[in-house]
Amino acid sequence: MNESKSTRYRRLRRRAGVLTISVWAALLAGSVASGLSRALADGVEQIAALARTSKGAHATAVVAGYVGILTLMGRTAVLPLSWYRDFALERRFGVSRRRWVDWLRGYAQTTIAHAAAWAAAAALLYAAIRGWPTWWWLIVSLAFAVLTLAATHVAPVMTAPRLYHVRPLRRPGLRRRLDALVRRAGAPAIAIREWKTGADAPRANAALVGIGLTRRVLLTETLLADYSDDEIEVVVAHELAHHAHGDAWKTLAFKAVAAALSCGGAQWALHRFGPSLGLAGLADVAGLPVAALAGGSVVMLLRPVSNLLSRRLERRADRYALALTGKPDALVSGLRRLAAQSLAEERPSRVTEWLFHSHPPWSDRLMAARSAPAGDGPAAVR
Repeated sequence: MNESKSTRYRRLRRRAGVLTISVWAALLAGSVASGLSRALADGVEQIAALARTSKGAHATAVVAGYVGILTLMGRTAVLPLSWYRDFALERRFGVSRRRWVDWLRGYAQTTIAHAAAWAAAAALLYAAIRGWPTWWWLIVSLAFAVLTLAATHVAPVMTAPRLYHVRPLRRPGLRRRLDALVRRAGAPAIAIREWKTGADAPRANAALVGIGLTRRVLLTETLLADYSDDEIEVVVAHELAHHAHGDAWKTLAFKAVAAALSCGGAQWALHRFGPSLGLAGLADVAGLPVAALAGGSVVMLLRPVSNLLSRRLERRADRYALALTGKPDALVSGLRRLAAQSLAEERPSRVTEWLFHSHPPWSDRLMAARSAPAGDGPAAVR
């Protein structure tokens, strides 16, 4: 098969990603079928009983311990696939220069963080199940929406500065130019910041983060160093489009609906299969793999819908950037360079696009940029 470097890179990454999901699904299903889930829950129950805590604290400890151990098992099982997808392929195709020691250290840290986060989330989930066995799925969905909104709001001022080096843009001429662009877009409160990702991640990138007063546009140092001011201006205009169209709110709303459907699927699966699996009830943590498989299946089924929504928002953002800047040549050249650096597929199959792509193929975006009529400002695409 004669395929380009980018097509092969993306195909191999997709294959490793699908295999990773399959390993997780097999682990969850196998733990229930083999009795491992029951044995793990009972073992954690016996250990937690030694602490002689209150009933509520005991139940929370059992859930947290069970989920923490299961997460560590799963992350260990998919370690070879994760290494291949996120380290070996990245190095092989020149997308990353990260050392394997640094990758392994990061994977270990992420595993511990995931185990702690999922344990805490599961403890809250099962507290809701015990408290509201009929309506827990709705309550958890609403809580997810609120927490996601709060996290989106505080991430630019609390999380991002601790994970990355974010600082004010240090190029006065470019800063004045982008500030003028922000004012033309009617969003003077949005700050432009430099996002230092380090030499291990040489890709250029830009992102609109935050909500309300915490909203920022982050530009990586690679983008600022390697791209022309016209290209950077169009990239920023694209990010401002997401603000102008309220895309963050649309995305949050979709995630809230997806969470409700996922939790509803978990509720149905526990009612349908719980008795035959010998579960003591909805709050029996040994049934978590069943809930996770059902909820995860709903999320996977919704993935094409999520991708479709995202692609539409990205297309509209390109049109907005053209209308705001009037620089189609800069958009074309910027897209070409971004696609080359990230090894984006030029023309993926329709099935691949439907299942995996949150952005339109860059060949489609280039064609749209070349054929777009001259705009007369943001109103042209509202």
